[in-house]
Amino acid sequence: MKSESRAQYSLETQLVIGCSRTHLNGHHAARIREVLKHPLDWVFILGIASRNGVLPLVCWNLRQNFADVISPETQILLSELLQKQTQKNLFLTHKLIEICGMLEKHEIPVLPFKGTTLAVQAYGNLALRDYCDLDVLVKPKHFDKAIKILSKNGFEPIGEINWLKRNLLFFNNKKDVGLVGPDKMVHLELHWKLSGSHFALPLEIDDLWKRLDKISLGGKDLYALPFNDLFVYLCLHGSRHAWAKFSWICDLHELIRAQEISSEKIDWARVQSHASTYGCERVVELGLFLVNRFFGLKTNYPDFEKIESNPDYEKIAEKVEQKSFSTSGTSSQISDWYLYHLSLKERKTDRLKLHLRYFFWYLKIIFKPNKLDESVFHLPAILYPFYYVLRPIRLLFTYQSGKPSRKTLL
Repeated sequence: MKSESRAQYSLETQLVIGCSRTHLNGHHAARIREVLKHPLDWVFILGIASRNGVLPLVCWNLRQNFADVISPETQILLSELLQKQTQKNLFLTHKLIEICGMLEKHEIPVLPFKGTTLAVQAYGNLALRDYCDLDVLVKPKHFDKAIKILSKNGFEPIGEINWLKRNLLFFNNKKDVGLVGPDKMVHLELHWKLSGSHFALPLEIDDLWKRLDKISLGGKDLYALPFNDLFVYLCLHGSRHAWAKFSWICDLHELIRAQEISSEKIDWARVQSHASTYGCERVVELGLFLVNRFFGLKTNYPDFEKIESNPDYEKIAEKVEQKSFSTSGTSSQISDWYLYHLSLKERKTDRLKLHLRYFFWYLKIIFKPNKLDESVFHLPAILYPFYYVLRPIRLLFTYQSGKPSRKTLL
């Protein structure tokens, strides 16, 4: 991250950012050691690290490299937190292997992504990435069969899924179904596509299964996304959620570093071509901008100098910093999300899909009754349809009375 931006942060935040990597060079280590000389608020450090999904990295780095300048009490706490994370990740890894085997036994190819496989591909260590659920992708033609197999083995859908029988998967704006395991300890997201309709990879199902890599995990070979697909997907996922977690930027940084030290170097021109095919060049550029801003990592991506000086990406990065590291956090209005998502769209069709998505979102907000409407008007059940008329009137009155809160609207 730029030195002038870093100076704005508290020592605690500097420590979290500095420790959010698997490799510390001499400069990074010296800077962290200097921070550790000062009195620090460890509750804040661990809280902000946990909120941003980098607690395992922070604990591991501090124990690995700075145990000599940390109090015994703090060392014990860091060890306990890291051990807890390790146990959880090992448990989820075991369950992932079990689920993949269960589906493959019925000739259903399974692609796990994020979670365990990303921990291996990017960090080279299962314990260093924080995740709490499992994401797997199956082909749309196998989706219904996969649901039935999982249900027979004790997995229960979270919420109602009758809509699956009424809609063709390709034309549905959803991307997955959540299920919970029989022990209630495993949350599984079963996907038929990697991303939602307004931030989608349009050709993923046609071509993706033909070019997958494989990784070995617990003695079992699992499918894994190859670098180009994985990098574009991570940029897409992070951008869709406005990079709400700092760990998502760390994922990109670690993935690049892992690939660069492997035998297969990164062809950034191919990454750009890959992103262009999917209309995702802006989200990839934003991802690279953020990696450079926080980790000082410059790449050979085409026209990287233009990316580095892009004022739009600079503004987004500033908002990412505020959301990730402020003490109170910040909230965004729907209009903010609308403009942000729109700024990352490149193709007319994608912009049109986004306009339609937000149009229907606004209609839902305006007309769909909630509990507040029911508490205000107290209509009998037989007159429930009138809430759809009364809600816009209530909202209009709320706007005239003063600025409505999100709670009031939703």
